[in-house]
Amino acid sequence: MSKNFVRILRLAESLSDAPSNGFSKSEIVERVGLPSSTVYRLLSEMEQTGYVYATPEGRLLPNFSFERRIGIGNISPIQLRQACASISASLESASEIILLRGHSLLWHVTDEHPLQPIKLRAHPGYVRSTYELDSISRLALAYCRIEDIESSWDLSSFHEVGVQGKRLDWGEARQRILDTDRQAMQFDMLGNAKGIRRFSIAIASPGGELVSLLTVAEAAIPVRDEKEHIARIRETLESTRKELELVSANSQPHAGLQSVSSPKKTG
Repeated sequence: MSKNFVRILRLAESLSDAPSNGFSKSEIVERVGLPSSTVYRLLSEMEQTGYVYATPEGRLLPNFSFERRIGIGNISPIQLRQACASISASLESASEIILLRGHSLLWHVTDEHPLQPIKLRAHPGYVRSTYELDSISRLALAYCRIEDIESSWDLSSFHEVGVQGKRLDWGEARQRILDTDRQAMQFDMLGNAKGIRRFSIAIASPGGELVSLLTVAEAAIPVRDEKEHIARIRETLESTRKELELVSANSQPHAGLQSVSSPKKTG
């Protein structure tokens, strides 16, 4: 698959999520995580061919619809979006479905709450390597055979979470991956270099293979009662995982999720 084709898909998927007043070019660059020169060139081509419309204010709107219609692990896209929307509404934070694809993490579904104090760079179609050993990388790699990682990953590229991003030798990185409890929620309270921390839980198939990661993403700021905060997120993620794994096990891709179809409201 060519790099240019992947870039166009990422751009189209990002544009398709535009609000009624559109996106500015800088907002699109931030969302897709590509060089601004590349984004501007592709946007210009899409505008010339009529796929993008510029408002009088200079904001851009898509003249097309684009969405993923195939689910994962017998879970439909609608059910995945419902699950993320329910988590987001309940916790007033962002929620995500992330897939492991080769050596990379692929953002499949995202839902952001209007009251959350951060804006995510990662949106559907965003791709990031697994070399930063944050909660999502540790949990995803815990489902891989160590022998496969050692044979195909760049073992000198693993690094810490955060601004410093200190390199980890393979022995230390290996041990962190092996020590990761695949059934437990993983998190990094200090957050990453963008000031975001994620709480991650794995959704597995009946055979124990990784289907996806389900996350809560929030600003890495102090909380009044850290223990209670973590427990609330854990309860929400574990409850949603149970629902999604039940759908996957029953092979009912079109059935609705009872507990996640009506998001809970907070005061």
